[in-house]
Amino acid sequence: MGLDIYAGTMTRYYGRNWLTSVQQWGIKNGMQVNIVRPEGQGDETLASPEEITEGVAGWKDWFLGQIGGELSEPVNWSEDHDTTPYYTDKPDWDAVEALMLYAAAKWMGVPLPEKVKKGFNVYEHPIYKEFMEKKQGAVSLFDSDCWWLPLKDSFMIPCPLPTNQQKMLATVGMLSMELDAINDIEWHADKETIIGWRETEGYPDDALYSKDKGVEFLEKHEEYDTVSLAKLAFSILRQAADFALEHGVCVIYDY
Repeated sequence: MGLDIYAGTMTRYYGRNWLTSVQQWGIKNGMQVNIVRPEGQGDETLASPEEITEGVAGWKDWFLGQIGGELSEPVNWSEDHDTTPYYTDKPDWDAVEALMLYAAAKWMGVPLPEKVKKGFNVYEHPIYKEFMEKKQGAVSLFDSDCWWLPLKDSFMIPCPLPTNQQKMLATVGMLSMELDAINDIEWHADKETIIGWRETEGYPDDALYSKDKGVEFLEKHEEYDTVSLAKLAFSILRQAADFALEHGVCVIYDY
């Protein structure tokens, strides 16, 4: 199961009025890309854009009414079906979990494994388990259900979504603070460098594609450089969080 990072309105997300980075690549290269979602997600009949917009707007008003008095920062939260732009990219789970492993190891001051195996499970890793036992306070990268609302205040709260699905929701402000803390451990990278990691770090190529030659398969990799994967995920999440705060939209793990 793959993982995409989406930063955009809930309304656009629920209406599926967006394309993953792989779908965008397919259109650009004249290839059809089919998205397969987990059972129970994707077969239901979609409501109309107007119904989705009305439902999400009502939920947003209800949510802000519940916590609005606790906010110290002005609210910038956009909800529309097709006006506010969106950002999306695909780190997949290995990169995001490598970032979690990196953060856990560095925060605890324990050695970080140089390599991680393809498809490894960070939740079963001893470093992750030890961090979860010892950490003080909530960390949304570890404790939330991977939905971040477009609020600058930093907090996490259990709350039903507009679909009535119960989630542990965090804020983009909280995610942004955590990313700053991870960068401050040892990278101290500026914005330009972080954006550049999207192209220079991450997965080694298992195949190459060109319109002339089609797909050319290379050596199949079964393990990856941990820090390089972590930097890829960090770059995508940093760009998503910055985009979300600028445009007043959510950040969502889509899988």
